[in-house]
Amino acid sequence: MNPKKTLILAAVLVAATVYLLKVSIPRQESEAKTQAALKGQAAQDLSSVVVSLGEPSVESYMLVRAGAQPTQGEGAEGTAQGEWELDGLKGAVLERTAVAQFVEALLGLKVTGPISQRSQSQDFSTYGLDKPALTLVAHGAGGAATEIALGKENAFLSQRYAKVSGRDGIFMVETQPFTALNKRAADLRSRTPLKVAAADVREITLESPKGKVKVAQPVVGEWKIVEPRELPASSEDVDALVASISGLSAQEFLDGQQAQLARFGLDKPAVKILMLVRPGLEPQARTISVASQEAEKGSYFFYEGAPSVFKSSADAVATLSRSADDLREKRLFGFSGSAIASIQAQGAGGAAPVEIVEAKGDWEVNKKAGDPVFVDDYLNDVAALKASEFPDAASVPKDAFADPFLSLTIVKKGDAKEPVSLVVGKARSGPAPAPRYARVGDNGPVVLIADVEAKRIVPHEEALLPAKNPAPLPRPGR
Repeated sequence: MNPKKTLILAAVLVAATVYLLKVSIPRQESEAKTQAALKGQAAQDLSSVVVSLGEPSVESYMLVRAGAQPTQGEGAEGTAQGEWELDGLKGAVLERTAVAQFVEALLGLKVTGPISQRSQSQDFSTYGLDKPALTLVAHGAGGAATEIALGKENAFLSQRYAKVSGRDGIFMVETQPFTALNKRAADLRSRTPLKVAAADVREITLESPKGKVKVAQPVVGEWKIVEPRELPASSEDVDALVASISGLSAQEFLDGQQAQLARFGLDKPAVKILMLVRPGLEPQARTISVASQEAEKGSYFFYEGAPSVFKSSADAVATLSRSADDLREKRLFGFSGSAIASIQAQGAGGAAPVEIVEAKGDWEVNKKAGDPVFVDDYLNDVAALKASEFPDAASVPKDAFADPFLSLTIVKKGDAKEPVSLVVGKARSGPAPAPRYARVGDNGPVVLIADVEAKRIVPHEEALLPAKNPAPLPRPGR
């Protein structure tokens, strides 16, 4: 080997050995031990934590326990015992799970060391402690503060160097707790600050490009439309609206921009929502504004009392826009197929009538034994019938039901034997397959149902009777 190359290689090996002995693999002699970074601190003792992040995301913020007075800064007001909030961002909603995991990681943080004095460099930059990657200042009972600085990562040991106030020497910390604690303020905030359960909502007033509609839930699970007129509401559709409001997701927090709503189109929002929740939840009234982003397929939203304007990557205006018809109950009947005792059907064009009657637990179709599976399927189709549209009364032609496509007379089980009628009329003019006009009762509102659904509920005797020649069962071994 070339002598010059040999000398260079030897120098590299010597340098690597010195680095391993003095920096990468510090010898931990008899004084080295693993101990809690916050000695004797319990969760209830913590009143605040100041978090300072180094490169690449330089940031500093302060977590304050609700009800505790911050040791620096202003504006931290508690809302509930045991909860946390961001100092200076009153009203910011935190993600409880994320905060709990952060506090748990801090209380569980353990340091090993200190590094032997003989292995320790006096130059703190060697360990990254001159410019720490993360600094935590925990304020405990009586105002006592403990500062923990976390420096460079020792890739060989998968640990980081640490300095703890009040303790001499340099310590080591595992990589996992560092990752759990190296959080920006945004990482601890709820991305869905308006999250609420549908059962907790009492009223929603929604103004959108589709008009104004107000719904109320006087009994959990039973919604009704109050404005523009009283109508039965679809609980499924209103619950979906609540889920859309709850799901408004913040891609970015624009802190302190609530005084500049016009900049984001929120002074004249495309969607405005007033949501009232049950007593016991605060705030009970929540006013929400939503505006589209002009340059992107996204939106901005803001709610009264928020410390930020929220930027969303989704087009929330399109998602939240609802009309009264969108939220109306679309099912034509409020009962299931199993509640039907009999149906009499008459089709158009002189088609033979079909009568389906329950007889001692079985079904008869035109006084013939019906197939229970086929009949049950048909009854379920009738009971599940839904309106596809709600036309204006003025747009319904006068002859819509002059020659009915189908007429059903339904009798439910139980003491009340009053029949319920359904008449399906002509198809609306337009390209095929056009929906058909339908009405429940003589004075019920006229709706439109899909042509395929209208044809599905036309009963045919032969389709409701047992198959005449059922396929033979396969023989064993075939």
